[in-house]
Amino acid sequence: MHASSSSPAAAARVYEVALERAGARKADATSSAGAQLCVGLYRPAAYDLSVAPMDLPRVSINLRAVPVMGSIGGGEQREYAGRRYSLFFTPAGVAAYWRKRAPSRHLNIYFQPGLFQDICDSQCTGVLERPLFDLHLAGIQPYVDALEKVIMRNEPFAREASTNLALLILAEISNRAARPNMALGATALAAVRDYVAAFLDVPLRVSDLAAVTGLSPARFAVAFHAATGTPPHRYVIARRVAHALELLRAGKLDLAEVALACGFSSQQHMTTTLQRVAGTTPARVRRMSRSAPSAAFDSA
Repeated sequence: MHASSSSPAAAARVYEVALERAGARKADATSSAGAQLCVGLYRPAAYDLSVAPMDLPRVSINLRAVPVMGSIGGGEQREYAGRRYSLFFTPAGVAAYWRKRAPSRHLNIYFQPGLFQDICDSQCTGVLERPLFDLHLAGIQPYVDALEKVIMRNEPFAREASTNLALLILAEISNRAARPNMALGATALAAVRDYVAAFLDVPLRVSDLAAVTGLSPARFAVAFHAATGTPPHRYVIARRVAHALELLRAGKLDLAEVALACGFSSQQHMTTTLQRVAGTTPARVRRMSRSAPSAAFDSA
């Protein structure tokens, strides 16, 4: 059953009642922009908080790092770090449950769905239906800091400022939500890895790898990092180092030939890179690979 919260201010009151039932204090401050938006600042003690489904969505932003256990929409309960500036989004019509074992401080932004759609220019259809958990957006930090300060002032200019800051925060969330999934797909990622393996002995630029996928170098770099957690150039270096270690252990090529086969500009370049990435040197790898068989024989 939905709580009666057809306006942002009413939604704030519903949340405040839920806090009181959980034994927490009322809001430190609230600021309302008529029928469009309302901001609440809370400093509750440890609590078990159940919030009934509301008619409007809300964003909660942590102002103090406190771990939290809970769920949105009756899903499996999980524990989240709850770092400062992390946010949780609860869609309209969805219940939420949270448990905190230490006093905390957080902001809630209650808003009409149409306001969010206007901000994101109709590019995020369906975003308001998906919960967000412990999300960090670097762009909102200065807005959160400013919002925390101005909402405590019961003055007309402060109320207007808190509304504008809340809109900026929603805009950052909408921009994030409107971005397409930039991660490189499995097929394109496999093609890039095959290309790197085939041409590891020559210089490889990001533009070369991007051409394999048909993306611009800038977009490819973002998509590759999103898929692998590693920038393209670092991946290439890692593959050069891995191949060099294989050839050094095989012992069939001299050091200069290994460097050439792995795309290093010189034997010294290979040595420097192995020291930095793998914490070893070509000579040490080769020496250990030669001593390993005899050591194993001696211990037999």
